Amino acid sequence: MSNVKNYYAGSNSSLGFYSLYEEAVQGLEQLYILKGGPGTGKSTLIRHVGNAVAEKGEPIEFLHCSSDNDSLDGVIIPSLKVGIVDGTAPHMMDPKYPGVVDDIVHLGDFRDDTKLNEHKKDIVALTDKNKNAFSEAYAAFADARNVHDDLEAIYLTAMDFQKADQVTEELIEKIFSETAEAERVPINKHRFFGAATPKGPVHFYDNLTEDVRKRYILKGRAGSGKSSIMKKIGKHAESKAYGVEYYYCAFDPESIDMVIIPALQTVILDGTDPHPFDPSRENDEIVDMFVRCMDPSIEKQKAAAIRETETSYKNKMKQGTHYLNEAKKIHDELEKYYGQAMDFLSINRKAQELATEIINRIE
Repeated sequence: MSNVKNYYAGSNSSLGFYSLYEEAVQGLEQLYILKGGPGTGKSTLIRHVGNAVAEKGEPIEFLHCSSDNDSLDGVIIPSLKVGIVDGTAPHMMDPKYPGVVDDIVHLGDFRDDTKLNEHKKDIVALTDKNKNAFSEAYAAFADARNVHDDLEAIYLTAMDFQKADQVTEELIEKIFSETAEAERVPINKHRFFGAATPKGPVHFYDNLTEDVRKRYILKGRAGSGKSSIMKKIGKHAESKAYGVEYYYCAFDPESIDMVIIPALQTVILDGTDPHPFDPSRENDEIVDMFVRCMDPSIEKQKAAAIRETETSYKNKMKQGTHYLNEAKKIHDELEKYYGQAMDFLSINRKAQELATEIINRIE
């Protein structure tokens, strides 16, 4: 089992950029907030410190960047209650308790702004262009959500909610009767297990569930109640004083795609497109909401409407991904300008300094 967990604390969604960064750093006793423009070494510093701590055998959590598949936005060391996060746009973070809990690390201190000023017009133009590309992406995702709502409306006409309630009760009975004596730590967490990225949908299902004994994989069409079931199971766990990890849909942050109850070593997750997930372990169990709770004749009766709506949805999602990719290309151009102005030797020394400071906390 890996001592490195991967997830997202921010998402490019149908509601725009959606941040759960405040949740990610909740309860930390020391938080380093990195400030600096694109290409100033924030992700590299985070990765260096995280890997150095992980090499000491300490569990860490990497917060990935939804706008750049190769970048990190933060690292959390839960056992030490320490974290490092990128505090720049779009996930702006500022100290709540300056000098006591939060410290700002100004990477701009290692930047020669005279070199940037030589390219001022280009930098301003690229920054505005980058912002516009994200706006286009979010508009496309918002359109996709509206289309997806239309698809849900079709399937909802075939939904038997009494059967869905029955499935929920069955799962609750299975989950909470088999391991009733588990230790209860009522701490809840709110995260994204995946993201809409410049390379398309990405998820960390395997990594996040590798320590889990039982995985219930929900299958079903739009509107088949998967998110509702997970919400109800999560709330039931909370009522029993179990801690719950809620993982929200990157596309629709008002919906839940995975719930983990660590004390029970149990996960319930949505295994359908755009994050398909199938059984690969002996204890994995599929719960097919379409088979159990919907009238299958809907797919014949409404075949043309379903096909048309699904095609429109996929096209809108592809359009959003295209604009995220354009934003990434523009950001790469900005990074070149900033990279030429940075003193990376000094930044590397700062990264080593932070790593040493954090490692010294390990007993």
